[in-house]
Amino acid sequence: MTESRRPLPSLDEALRDTMAVERADCLLGPESPEGRELARMVGANVAREREKRGLARADVAARVGLTDEQLGLVEAGKAVPSLRGVWALATALAVPFGALLALQGSGADTSGFRVQRAGRGRLIQSASGRFRSRALFTPGDPGTPEVYELTLSPGCVEDAEPHAPDTFEHITVIRGTLVVRAGTSRAELSPGDSILFRADVPHGYENPGDGDVVAQLVMTYG
Repeated sequence: MTESRRPLPSLDEALRDTMAVERADCLLGPESPEGRELARMVGANVAREREKRGLARADVAARVGLTDEQLGLVEAGKAVPSLRGVWALATALAVPFGALLALQGSGADTSGFRVQRAGRGRLIQSASGRFRSRALFTPGDPGTPEVYELTLSPGCVEDAEPHAPDTFEHITVIRGTLVVRAGTSRAELSPGDSILFRADVPHGYENPGDGDVVAQLVMTYG
């Protein structure tokens, strides 16, 4: 008797499966009180920025690989986006990443002297929780640079889609060994090393070591 074999998926089916995984990743942020609060804040900012630009929700959803209904859940604060999801939304709306983390109505810090203690600052994570970004600035304050503390767990590999045109990242490694890829270039960085690269191309970060990597990232936009 001839053994029946399941036919191989077509290219279209494989692409749909890949997109479905990516869409799921966009909505797999940490389900915690902090994660749900972040979801409410990001959702309100996405809706405001989209309406300010006169963009249809379906059009923005298509840019990030979501359905209109899924983006509706994000805007309503009922879906917790991952770090990759927030980046995709910021790129689709052509706004700085920090604009989607701003707490509206809180007002900017105009004192010119602000201390942020260790462990404080808005934290957003990858779907796996192995790549974490903590804001070291006041989101929404146009007078402050956009600076983040990055933490990568051992073995973490995080790929990033191109950001908006003329976006640059400047990274300084504080602890551990960090591998950075941008386009066809690759560099391995040790503590004290810095790198500047165009982030409007596919790029990524990797921790090849057995301890956490900690680095500081400064974003600049065209």
